[in-house]
Amino acid sequence: MVPAGQDPALSTVSEEPQLIQARAQTTWSGTQTLSGSYTIGVADEVIIQPCTVVRLAANERIIVDGRLTVLGTESCPVILEASELGDHQGIQFNSSSSGRGSLIQNLTIEDAIYGVTIYGSNPVMENLTVVNPDRVAVDLFESSAPRITDLFVDQAGRDLGFQNDWRYGLGLSIGAGSTPIVNRAVFSDILTRAVNIWGGSGGLIQGITIDNCTGSSWAMVAGIWVEDSQPLLTNISITKSDSGMVIRHIDDGGYTHAVVRHAHISDSMYRGVYVDKNNHTNYTNYETADFTNLTITGTGGPGAKAPNIGYAALEVNATGAWFDDTLIEDSTTVGVRLYFVDSTTTFRNLTVRNSGDPGQGPHEAGIAIRSSFFAPTFEGLEVSGSVGPGVHSTSGGAMQGSDWVLHNNTKQGVIVDRATVFIEGMHLADNGYSGAHVLDARRVDFLNLTAENNGASTSATTEEQAGLYYFESNDVESSSGDVRCSSCTISGSEGHGLLAVNSVDLRLEGLHLFNNNPSLPALEVDNGDTMPAGASGRVHISQAHVEAESPTQPAVKLHRAAVEVDGLSMSGNHTGLDWRGDNNGQFGSYLNNSVFSG
Repeated sequence: MVPAGQDPALSTVSEEPQLIQARAQTTWSGTQTLSGSYTIGVADEVIIQPCTVVRLAANERIIVDGRLTVLGTESCPVILEASELGDHQGIQFNSSSSGRGSLIQNLTIEDAIYGVTIYGSNPVMENLTVVNPDRVAVDLFESSAPRITDLFVDQAGRDLGFQNDWRYGLGLSIGAGSTPIVNRAVFSDILTRAVNIWGGSGGLIQGITIDNCTGSSWAMVAGIWVEDSQPLLTNISITKSDSGMVIRHIDDGGYTHAVVRHAHISDSMYRGVYVDKNNHTNYTNYETADFTNLTITGTGGPGAKAPNIGYAALEVNATGAWFDDTLIEDSTTVGVRLYFVDSTTTFRNLTVRNSGDPGQGPHEAGIAIRSSFFAPTFEGLEVSGSVGPGVHSTSGGAMQGSDWVLHNNTKQGVIVDRATVFIEGMHLADNGYSGAHVLDARRVDFLNLTAENNGASTSATTEEQAGLYYFESNDVESSSGDVRCSSCTISGSEGHGLLAVNSVDLRLEGLHLFNNNPSLPALEVDNGDTMPAGASGRVHISQAHVEAESPTQPAVKLHRAAVEVDGLSMSGNHTGLDWRGDNNGQFGSYLNNSVFSG
């Protein structure tokens, strides 16, 4: 018997038929109308010629157990469409087709519930277009490993009515251990997620363009969603998505680690990037995402679907992440928001510009962090143009880092409010309020700090016009938890150079003040409030040089303060040192190795 679709002239008779498996090779051209599902047997092949139109009945599909070869061209693609009003279910590759060389070139799928579904197989797909799929354009399960080049998905989920589940309006879904190689894909007008990666999957996904991913009310909408998986994503562009990219760890029996290189995310409505753990009370943090060369612009801005309702341009919550070379700008909400993070989170070369949510407390800042463990690291940080402070660390929002530049922010350069912060190398310039405001802090170290031209805002109080302003930092002396400014240079302040109020355990080492407001003392420590509102303990000043041109003011004023001074020099034109030494607790003071002039 000659297999269907084979030329009888090509048939042969074997002397050992038990060793030969017959293969049916069928060729389609013109218009092929299928009244039901069509199965390509495990030993069979279907070849579809250019310009062929294949018409499928509603809810039916082409099932590939063997080999499918689609030979469309750019000028004459193959079309797979519905033969009647109801949508078909596309093409399904089963695991038996793995390794059999299925190839799809220049295929357009229309009127589908599912475009291409793959179970444990590895077809090659080139120039695949799926228009208006109801549920999923390309759906991968059971360790599938296809190679996909030039995928285009348009309007996924837009025509489907109300459903009782969330799984519709997806572009490319990669699940259950699948590892595709995807090179160039465009997703436009997607209801739920353009790329949905889940269930211990991975693969290489590169050259992805996504625009207008929005609309679902059943699930968190994201241009790219990564859940409990380990993909490599490179050269990503996401525009106008509810959230640009979400990386979420859910199952502690699995592992999440997304690597993202060269991503640009713009005009997101809620978040540009969100890295989190589904259980926000699980503090066993580890690094679940690794970003290099990330740009996030316009979050919550006029280009978003609905402006001014964003949460953060970039948020990390209850997990860890690594960011190299990150730019965030023009966000109408906080630029970076961190919560329950720790030393597993690192930023290197982070720039935040023109961000913050007016009137929203810490979220006015370019960076807001709270309730963190010691401590996420920021190396090479620049924040400017924030509607509030550049950085707001509050309620245990520990931070550490080096080489910070905080400038031209509407309010403070940095606020530390009841948090532990250690920074080496910080430049604070042209901020509307104080360069730094340290409030009720237990342990704060600023090393090699320069502050210049801060406090010029007309809305700033006298205290907030100081170059550095300490309040209740600390209010009780202890054997640990000093607040320190070491090798700090402060100039051009609209108010005091440095003002400390109700503060003890404060160590000012290698302090240099010059060219600050001549109508105020350059350095003032005011512990005048009595207990319990005041502070009890000592301030330590060593190797400090104060230059003051303030003929009617002292260069240094110490009010009801116990101070240990070792190495103070003053110069310029001023009224000297004004010191009232009685203090809460009646601690002793001393003045050693000091030179006064002017």
